[in-house]
Formats: sequence, C-alpha cells, structure tokens
Amino acid sequence: MYKDSFFIPFKEHHDSIIIDATQSKSYTYEEVYSQIEGIAAGIEALQLAKHSIVVIYGYKNAFKSLLLFFSCLKCDLIPFLVETGGLSKITDLKFNALIAEAAVTDSIVENATAQKVNDAYVYYNLHDDIYIGDENDLLVVSSSGTTAGTPKKILLGKQQTIANIASNREAMAITKDDVTLVLLPVSYSYGLIAQFLTHFFTGAKIVLGERLLGILQLPQLFQKHQITNVFMTPLLARLILYYYQKIPKIKNNLRFMTMGGDKPHLPTFQNVFRLFSCSIYSTYGLAEAGPRVATCKYTDVPEQDSEACIGLVNPGITLRVAHTEKYQDKYNDTPIGYLQIESPSIYLGYIRGNVLDKPASNAVLTTKDIVVKKDNRYFILGREGDFIEYKDRIIWFNSLSDELYHAPEVLKVSIRKDSEDRMEIGVFHRNKINVPEVEQALKDKYDLHAGDHYDLKLIEFNNTYYK
Repeated sequence: MYKDSFFIPFKEHHDSIIIDATQSKSYTYEEVYSQIEGIAAGIEALQLAKHSIVVIYGYKNAFKSLLLFFSCLKCDLIPFLVETGGLSKITDLKFNALIAEAAVTDSIVENATAQKVNDAYVYYNLHDDIYIGDENDLLVVSSSGTTAGTPKKILLGKQQTIANIASNREAMAITKDDVTLVLLPVSYSYGLIAQFLTHFFTGAKIVLGERLLGILQLPQLFQKHQITNVFMTPLLARLILYYYQKIPKIKNNLRFMTMGGDKPHLPTFQNVFRLFSCSIYSTYGLAEAGPRVATCKYTDVPEQDSEACIGLVNPGITLRVAHTEKYQDKYNDTPIGYLQIESPSIYLGYIRGNVLDKPASNAVLTTKDIVVKKDNRYFILGREGDFIEYKDRIIWFNSLSDELYHAPEVLKVSIRKDSEDRMEIGVFHRNKINVPEVEQALKDKYDLHAGDHYDLKLIEFNNTYYK
C-alpha cells in the first residue's frame, strides 16, 4: 500500500519537470518513471531477496542516485545511499547487494557475485545472514555525515516518512508552483526527504545541482530556472557566503531559503539575509524523527542577542521537556531538560548487522538536545555534555561557536572537551585565519585563554562535509 504512494506522483504530476542541471537535461516525471521501470527490470532479474538492503554507492550525480533509489523501491528492496569513500563505515551492516557507478575493488565485495545491470556494477550475495525487513521498510540513512568512527544505520518507514512529507508541505506551504534547487546530497535525509521527496509529492519542478558546481553557478541557476527555494545546512550557507563575500547581493526570485541540520549561528543568518534578501526558515529535526520537526520563519535579521528558538512545531507533532535536575540550579525556575518529540514519523530502529534494534517507543523520541521552555517556546542550548563549566556558569559550545563564525574564511567549527573541561576547538577554514583575532574574541566574550582553557586546531576544509 505505502510502496505505491511513492510512485503516485509520477502519474499524478506526469508533466512536472525534474532537471539534471549537471548534465543540462530535463525530464518529465513520466519520462523519469519510464527510466526507473527499465532499471528495475534489470535489478528484478537478479532475484534479490525482498526487503533486503541494497547499497547505492559512490554516485556523484543526484539524478542517477534517485533513479536507483526508486528502482530499488519498485523491486521491494531497501535502498541505502552511501557517499564515495564511505564503504569503511558500512562494514557492520549485513546488506544484500551493492550498486556502484564504477568497479569496486574493496575487500567488501571480494566474495560477491558481480554483474553489470545497464551501466551499473552490481555486487550481490555479499553475506549469508542478511537483514530482511518487511513491506513498511523504506530506506536506511546514516546517523551523521560527520560522525567519527562508524555511524548508526537508521531505518525509516514508508508510512512514517509519508506523514513527515505531508507535515513538511504544510509547514512551508510548498505548492506545485515552487521550483526547488537541490544542492544537498540525496544520501542525507534532509536533502532526500525534507527537500526532494516533499517537492516530488507536490509535483513541483525540481532542479538537481552538484554542491560545489551549483554554488559557483548559483546566479545563473537562479535566473535560468526561476528558483523559488533552496534548502541549506549552515555549512552549505557558509560555503556560498565564502564564494560570494565580495558580492553585495545575488539577484533572485526566492520565496524562501531553509537552514537545517545544525544551528545556523547569528553571523550566518545576517550574511545570508544580506546576500539573498528573502525569508529564511530555520528548521529543526533529526533523522530519527522523520527528519523535520519544527520550523521558525525569519522575515528579518534576528536581533544581536536573540536566542535560537526552534519555532512552530510542524503539523501533527508535539514537543515537551523531559525534565532533568542536572542544569536546574543554573537556570533558576526555567523548565530545562531533554527535548522530547511525539510524532507519527519516528524511525523504525537502528540496524546492527542483521538485527533491528527498535526504539523504546514508536511514537515518542527523547533526544540528546537540552532545551529550555519560555513562554511556550523551546530554545536549544546544545547537545547533552556539549558545554564547560567556568566561573560558576555553563558555557555551551553552540554559543561559543557564534564568536568564531564572523570571519568568512571559517566554514565549520567542531568543539570537544576532555575530563578537565579543556577544549579542542577545530576550525575548518579556507585561506588564512587570523588566529589572534579568534583568540581575542573568546577572551573578550568569555574570558577564555588559549593554552589555558583550549587549544585551537586549524583544519583546511576539503569539501567532504555537508553539515
């Protein structure tokens, strides 16, 4: 039943358009579906076990990835889109097959059966004891694109994802008249579900770009396709700001931009408003919750000392604070604790090997985000443990990072601490960083001194991150 829902838009909106901007090719939804049927027939001939996992690996072209994604769904398989270089992070998963754009030499396929299907290299019979799910299993996503070590494998359901898509459409009033530019990888739940599938189900025009090339071609893409919205992570926004720091404004017809996947930070907000002059939706969510949960619409630049409210809760979702005494004395009588999400879009579980570790509840998720509730609004302080205690106060890494994002060369900040609350602040950057300026900012705002309270680690940004 729910499987068919993912193919209805191809017929319902048969004359809507998907554009592969990297190849300068345009297809109607009907033409895309025809390609999917051809690919699915080749995969079906392999007689892979129904509801087993197929890894779609190393495709840089989003359009090709999506053709394979839908082809797997059509064959009752569970797709898992994995970026180039990510094979080492899926060795803990008992998947059934791997589809790649180029021949794979990794040891993970050394005992597999290999076959060409259309232009794809397919390796199957990889494991004897593969994971077998059921008809509601939709896809697998990784817990984070930036997690060190082996990320968790999150299983999302068809029914749950359809509910999240409907919630997204209503929260941002997305219509068939919208034209969305996809620069985020479709292996990322925010790019695939929140952006692509939400617009696909609406029958909107979808322009698939490639992240770095798309950034460099942004003015041309805006003008050529009359783009009405772009979904961004704060890192993607800062990459755009870096390349256009000498441009006062990019001409556009944007109805809105979104920033999700991480806290946007005030300097990023300010500069995005300057460059695009359009509304910004700051979105909160996580893959385990569907992924979209709440939306905060900004029509003007937030005030200098404003706190980051997560905004209006998306339709069909309820939030609450799971109270904890740990921080209560630092915040007087303000309700503080873990953010709890009640949603019809909760994940099905984490897959470890061939076993599904189901969540404690299929309706309520307790996150690791610490929030305070004021005037019936929720404000995220940071992740559990992401703070230091200094001079009888808590300094959250989120607020600390705000001081580092003023320089356009700073693209990403990563903060860790040891048992003594001494921090390692990793600054991913382009071009030279003015280290004394960074150190002075932390000294002025927090009285934190380099060497005593933290070590600064400068890391040349290499385009492997998207959030």
